[in-house]
Amino acid sequence: MPKDRSRKRGKRKVNKRLFIVCEGKKTEPYYFNKFIEDCNFRGKPVEVKVVKVKKNTARELVDKAEALREIPGDEVWAVFDRNGYTKHKEAFQKAKSKRVSIAFSSISFEYWILLHFEYTTRAFSNSEKIIGYIKSNRYIDYKKSDETIYDSIKNRTETAATNARKVRKYQSGNNPNLEVYELNPYTNVDELLDAIKKVSEIYEPTNRYTLQ
Repeated sequence: MPKDRSRKRGKRKVNKRLFIVCEGKKTEPYYFNKFIEDCNFRGKPVEVKVVKVKKNTARELVDKAEALREIPGDEVWAVFDRNGYTKHKEAFQKAKSKRVSIAFSSISFEYWILLHFEYTTRAFSNSEKIIGYIKSNRYIDYKKSDETIYDSIKNRTETAATNARKVRKYQSGNNPNLEVYELNPYTNVDELLDAIKKVSEIYEPTNRYTLQ
């Protein structure tokens, strides 16, 4: 039987929930938490939450995301990249069967950050190479686990989303036989941001954030 979310720890009634599961020591939790703050959910019967965990494989992140769902209407996302995680094939297969959405970046989340400044289909071997490229072009003084990264680049979010869509279109046309987790570069972080914004719009007549 579904849990009564309105009675949980005396909280107000929640009609819609979205959980984001990601590894807790990286830039991603800082980035998504700040984006959620900007969407302003105060006073709305919705809950959007970043759940930080310590997991060693992409499949474990998917498992954790799936376990957070209490009723079918709950939306759950797992965030991971190709650099540093394993069992990608199993993770994507399980996510599909369990209705867990994935925000995947290849080779790492830093590629999403780079797309705020330029469109490129250049493949990088690891996150350090992307960070070096970002710094060499003097785009931003970036380091891993940067708590200020969202505020530093948020005015370029629409540019990053446009570039991400162009990259996916490029990969679809040039590598149609490869699975998502085999592609480099790749990111669909913009799709997670869109999902968050849609939740914020449920009880909001207008929306400040529209990624075209």
